[in-house]
Amino acid sequence: MIHGISANQSSFHPVTFTTGLNVILAERHDTSDKKESRNGLGKSTLIEIIDFCLGSGIQKGQGLGFEILHEWAFTIDITVGGKRVKATRSVASPTRIAIEGNTAGWMKQPELDDKTGEYILSADDWKKVLGWSFFHLQTLETIERYKPSFRSLVSYFIRLGPSAYTDPFIYFRNQNAGSIQLNIAYLIGLNWQHAATWQELKDKETTLKALSDAVDIGLQKSAGDLEAEKIRLEDVFEKERKELSTFKVHEQYRALEIKVDALTRDAHDLTNANLTDRRKLQLYKDAGLEETAPDGQKLEEIYKQSGLLFPDAVKRSLKDAKDFHTQIIKNRKEFLELETLRLKNLIAEREAKTKKATAERAELLEILNTHGAFEEYVRLQEMHTATKHQLESIKSKISEIRDNSAQKKAVKTARIELTKKAEIDYEEKRNAWEKAVRFFNENSQALYKSPGKLIIDISEKGYKFDVDIERSDSEGIGKMKLFCFDLMLARLWSGEYKGLDFLVHDSVIYDGVDARQRALALELAAKISSDNGFQYICTLNSDMIPTSDFSEGFNLDSFIRLRLSDADPSGSLLGIRY
Repeated sequence: MIHGISANQSSFHPVTFTTGLNVILAERHDTSDKKESRNGLGKSTLIEIIDFCLGSGIQKGQGLGFEILHEWAFTIDITVGGKRVKATRSVASPTRIAIEGNTAGWMKQPELDDKTGEYILSADDWKKVLGWSFFHLQTLETIERYKPSFRSLVSYFIRLGPSAYTDPFIYFRNQNAGSIQLNIAYLIGLNWQHAATWQELKDKETTLKALSDAVDIGLQKSAGDLEAEKIRLEDVFEKERKELSTFKVHEQYRALEIKVDALTRDAHDLTNANLTDRRKLQLYKDAGLEETAPDGQKLEEIYKQSGLLFPDAVKRSLKDAKDFHTQIIKNRKEFLELETLRLKNLIAEREAKTKKATAERAELLEILNTHGAFEEYVRLQEMHTATKHQLESIKSKISEIRDNSAQKKAVKTARIELTKKAEIDYEEKRNAWEKAVRFFNENSQALYKSPGKLIIDISEKGYKFDVDIERSDSEGIGKMKLFCFDLMLARLWSGEYKGLDFLVHDSVIYDGVDARQRALALELAAKISSDNGFQYICTLNSDMIPTSDFSEGFNLDSFIRLRLSDADPSGSLLGIRY
């Protein structure tokens, strides 16, 4: 229970609360200008202060985070763990909570600050104590990634900001389905761990889809295409492996290659030279066959004719001429024989050299055929390594696709199994959630002729919650859905679950609501909170009070705990305008 709120500044208007209905009223003064607004009097600021004292964060330049409030500190007088204490939190040092009062039995004890003499809890420890006291969260010693926290749960009892009043199941804009399922399940007595598991499965699906999309974008190939590519690469890999396993490196491989080339050139040169000399031999052979002794008769005729033509020049006898010609033939024959012998010897010598060069070349080629150069071996290794990497990459991608598919199937199976468990648990916890449904129906029927419905469904995507009141498409009835839902939660937790025992609403919840339903809602809140021993704290503008629609005997003035005025700044909650 919240007993009161105060501050360290004298301009602040402290407020005291009691069990039942507590109204903070913003009045318009007769002397105020028509342009004056009661929106700046501090109604919402009071709710923000309560929330701040219970561990909410602040943002610089917004709400309590304005520079003008830097020196302010706020104190909440509250019962925690059966002990009434005062907890003070300053805007300047929001991580320190000063505790005054008896804290015996608390799950976490404040520590003495020797410098200030105060007993201090860190903001985190303070929230743990509040969670332990109001929502029994000390029992949630679990490794689940998703689990209820004090701040998430209390936000359904202290709704802050316009977006918190748009839907009964959310307390901030864009709140995800997992958070809604988890918190509402915990608050109305369903198995919240199922909601946590549903969220984890959703996270897995999101991750798997992202991985699948990444693979599709990167490959643009199916698993079958990759399998075919894998088989081809495996064949290439095996061929390269065998080549490397039989590869012999010769240290002088390049020198041997040069020598083989030289021997090849020498053999070619020798062969070509022999070919030329064999042609000469044939010519010499042919010349030797055509060479004959001169015809005597023709020689005599030539001699006579030369004597007539060259009488002075012809000095020798016919016999000398015959002898001379015979000698020429003899000399030529001897020359041909000698030259033929020389060429034959030369050809034989070249053939021997060619044979030797060819044999040596064959030996070297055998070495080259069975060995390789080191750089060639390195190149083969590099090719083999590249193939191996390609193959491993393909295998990895195939594995990713297969694993992704298997995990998707596993998630789908897990969803089906989880849904079955949740349905069984739903039946086992019927007594708990039926009270929530019954309380909501009672609340809605008190405001409208036809009772509303709190609807709880289970699907493969998790819990699905809804509320329904006839003609609920209007803004006012939509706000009353939220009112009935919150009043149900406050009744459950203050009674059945013996936990948090207050509910705080801003005046925005009554905007657009028909005056008759507004009157019924305030009367219902007063009765339900009083009967069940919890507080209903709300803020109102004076022109919102449906005085003529209240039941006879209902006096709203008796529930007003603080009146704020727009006559001058001192009439606002903080006593200043900012």
